[in-house]
Amino acid sequence: MASVQKSDPLLFIKSNLTALGFQLISGLPIWLTILCPLAGAGVAAILYYRNSSSGFSRPLIISLAILRFITYSLIFFLVLSPLVRVISRDIEKPSIVVGVDNSTSMIRGIDSVFLSTRLPAALKKIQSDLGKQYDVKFFVFGQNVLESDSADFLDGKTDISAFLSFTNSRYFNRNLGAVVLMSDGIYNSGENPLYQVRNSTYPVLTVKFGDTTVNRDLIISKVNHNRYVFKGNQFPVEIVVHAREAGGESTRLSVTSEGKEIFTRQINVSSGNQVFTIPLFIEAGESGLKKFRILLEGIPGEISLENNVREIFVEVKEMRQKVVIVANSPHPDLASLKRALEYSNNFEAELFLIDNFTANIADYSLFVLHQLPSASNQSSRLLDELVRLKIPVLFIIGSQNDIPRFNRMQTGLTLIGHNNAVNEALPVLNSNFPLFIITEQMEKLFADLPPLVSPFANYQISNATYPLAHQKIGQLRTDLPLVAYSQTADVRYGFIAGEGIWKWRMHDYASNGNHNTFDDFIVKSVQYLSQQTEKGNFRVFWNNYYAENDPVEFSARLFNDSEEPITGPEVRLLITSEEGKEFNYSFSIKDDTYYLQIGSLPAGLYSFRAETDPGTGVLVKTGNFVVTSLILEDINSVADHRLLEAIASETGGTSYFSDGIDEMIENIRNRDDIKPVVYSKKRYTDLVDFYPLLILLILMMSVEWFLRKYSGSY
Repeated sequence: MASVQKSDPLLFIKSNLTALGFQLISGLPIWLTILCPLAGAGVAAILYYRNSSSGFSRPLIISLAILRFITYSLIFFLVLSPLVRVISRDIEKPSIVVGVDNSTSMIRGIDSVFLSTRLPAALKKIQSDLGKQYDVKFFVFGQNVLESDSADFLDGKTDISAFLSFTNSRYFNRNLGAVVLMSDGIYNSGENPLYQVRNSTYPVLTVKFGDTTVNRDLIISKVNHNRYVFKGNQFPVEIVVHAREAGGESTRLSVTSEGKEIFTRQINVSSGNQVFTIPLFIEAGESGLKKFRILLEGIPGEISLENNVREIFVEVKEMRQKVVIVANSPHPDLASLKRALEYSNNFEAELFLIDNFTANIADYSLFVLHQLPSASNQSSRLLDELVRLKIPVLFIIGSQNDIPRFNRMQTGLTLIGHNNAVNEALPVLNSNFPLFIITEQMEKLFADLPPLVSPFANYQISNATYPLAHQKIGQLRTDLPLVAYSQTADVRYGFIAGEGIWKWRMHDYASNGNHNTFDDFIVKSVQYLSQQTEKGNFRVFWNNYYAENDPVEFSARLFNDSEEPITGPEVRLLITSEEGKEFNYSFSIKDDTYYLQIGSLPAGLYSFRAETDPGTGVLVKTGNFVVTSLILEDINSVADHRLLEAIASETGGTSYFSDGIDEMIENIRNRDDIKPVVYSKKRYTDLVDFYPLLILLILMMSVEWFLRKYSGSY
């Protein structure tokens, strides 16, 4: 005989509430909870049993008693202050990230027709077939990574690893189901993308484009040279020529400058795939920006002549500047500063501790003083000579500095109320900084740098002091300068108000694989400080070099005779190309600075003329700059399908050709490892705050009152 188990009604209610995402919780003994319905029954019995002869019908009395029993049981239960645990569940669909290589090499191969006519429809099909079940996002990558479902294939370089790194960062701790990589496998910037996917937790499905056939071609693949050289010196240039499928052919390499041929070399190709390295020395003539054109004559049947020409630009300077770093004591910052200065061929850097410094002060163009003057060495002779000789100084201010002695130098920065305490200060870049151009790479670096150990004080700056970065202490952004530059009547000073910049250089390497951005920041600072003090009322700032796809930017400042900035007069700029083509622009105004962002210009050498009239006569500034060509996509046109197949294999994905997109979609649908993720969230609230229950109580009391009144009672 089968036994029948009796179910516990309380357990039944609890289990069903839990299934709906609700659970009642009370920290009091369970017997108090049991007393609530007993108390409710007692209240109902006292009223309706005592008044059972009131003339109400028996069914009505029972109904009224039940209403009162439920109402008072709930009221007594609410007195116990029970909690409700609400469990909500969110379902996150798996994300499918589709990245399309937007570089020019994509449309130079056999798939150019597909990419220009059928790719948009293919991307729409991916969205329509997968959009309901997956969160599909489209990106294009090359020079940058942009969220877009349309590609124009105009980018001048390809960085596949940057796209994969961007995906890892954006979808960190997200349900990333798969990445679809559409590319020809040619990368000419960043690291090998295989390194990015070695620890990948998601499959990368690759779609292969381009032609893997090696065609006959001569390529100037690389030109190594110094960007800055010095007048009268010979500087080395190294040209690397790559010959493909050109065995038995010969060509002529020539270098010209200002229309004159200054070097020539005959190259004989003996094998199908051969690399030639041609070293030469060129004498630096007059100072200024100089252009050199390198030409490799074509051969019969060559697939492309665009990569047979390279142009390089070299800035010839009058003399090499000597910079000396003098420190109070050994510190990791010192090596970072010296290596950053050695990054530029424009400076000759030396390093001394203050106790060992005996050199002639006048021999140096700029001093970097690390935590000097200090409490242990006020360096009075050195500081007095620097002021007398009007030599610019970059101060690294730290815990060892003698702040009162530093304040007496009247450099444009004063620290008030310093009591030897320090802060950890993060840099916040000043978007209105006018003294030199802040590159996009520098903006990205400063947004993520570690803090410096900065003296705690009230920082006061002069009207001629310009902060590059302010201090962020904890979560508080302040107006205190962390990096700043001042200009007195005769000399310039720079300030880094914190020690530990060696961490900045290490962070640059960890983020970008090199120290270039940090080194560029130090070099720009020293270049600005070591330039002759600009005493004119009209000052223009620009970079000497811009990349072909980067915006060309200028800034300017205008002062009256009292050295007060003014922005009333219009500032105009005329840019002239090598071919004589002219471009006219007007500056816009922000705060007390003039700004101009032109956009990208074609590669070449440009001159400019900026002028304004503040009412005292026309003021003019002239100069020149270079826009360097991005020819990375011309160097290699052979698709690397092996790389794409290796990426797919490394991550558990599959590689397809362009006609296999339908098969790829079906593969994504059928994969068991691409599925939604359910997240549970718990929230606790007092049951008395659960307004539907309060409405129910009011409703039951109202119904009871209405029935009693309707039946003639009170």
